[in-house]
Amino acid sequence: MGETTTTSVRAEPVITRYRGLICDLDGVVYRGATAVPHAVETLNRVTAHGVPVVFATNNASRSPRSVGDHLRGLGIAQQGWSVVTSSQAAAAHLAERLAQGAPVCAVGGPGVAEALTEAGLTPVRVADLGDTPVEAVVQGLGTDVTWSELTAVGYLVEAGTIWVATNVDLTLPTPYGQAPGNGALVALVQTATSASPHVVGKPQAALFDLARSRLGTAQPETLVCGDRLDTDIKGANSAGLDSLFVLSGASRLRDLAFAERSSRPTYVAADLSGLLAPGLPLHTTSPDHLVELGPDAVPRVPSAGDNGTRLQSVVTMAWAARDEGRAVSDHAGLWATIERQLGLVQPKLATQQTSRSVAGH
Repeated sequence: MGETTTTSVRAEPVITRYRGLICDLDGVVYRGATAVPHAVETLNRVTAHGVPVVFATNNASRSPRSVGDHLRGLGIAQQGWSVVTSSQAAAAHLAERLAQGAPVCAVGGPGVAEALTEAGLTPVRVADLGDTPVEAVVQGLGTDVTWSELTAVGYLVEAGTIWVATNVDLTLPTPYGQAPGNGALVALVQTATSASPHVVGKPQAALFDLARSRLGTAQPETLVCGDRLDTDIKGANSAGLDSLFVLSGASRLRDLAFAERSSRPTYVAADLSGLLAPGLPLHTTSPDHLVELGPDAVPRVPSAGDNGTRLQSVVTMAWAARDEGRAVSDHAGLWATIERQLGLVQPKLATQQTSRSVAGH
């Protein structure tokens, strides 16, 4: 890339290079009932400029309608976006394999049963299993999932019933910290059985494909934004899509520095406002992006440039050093210091009781 082209690309906002955006929710747009700083105004500007957004979430507990109400309540504009969930991806997967109206055990929040109904299948709650044999079971996140329900899933899948997990995220970001995600509950069932589920949520392709079908965009025209390297970013790479990794949720800068190639994003930013900022893909190098490893084996933070450019410099240096076999320190305190130098703010934890921690999900 020539100097003129590099300067031109750097000067234009990242989102102008794409015709559609697939955006994660938890840790990117909101944490519980609270909006992530800069998220609402950024998304409203994106849709106002004609770039459609599909919010694609692994959180299967709520229906798209409920999620939409939440987003509008935060101030997201009325039009220009839609919501797809991993429950819908699970239901679509089974609808292609089962007869219309087939009974499916639904474990999780209301979003699971609603997605099955929407896909032409018949959801059956665990309490009704004695009267209705089922052909499959969908396990998704729910704040009221019980030991009895997990036990029932175990009995069904051990007997050979088709088992679909909406996602296997071990944790879920909340305003109070990390809460157990659906993956933790799926792991409980796996521990007690010899079965393994078919997973449709990120990083698998099914949810990305469903979202992109809503956008009507080709792969090179689609950008994914997320806060998890192991789901959002790895999944985007697997689906052949560019991605923006934001440091407003689950994964931190140290995680990004040590990411394997399969989980490295195209761009990085502190939060969603990075969509409106200029920036080069992380794999692009130029003289002003070159920094050195300090004596503590972490990249030196450049003194010049804006925080976005300095952040990119730190990440590219860490990746280059690791790819060349040089030692890079993984000391948490050192990386936390770099985050502070770059103006990155850790998600705040509230002091209220954790019993309220999932109220907004």
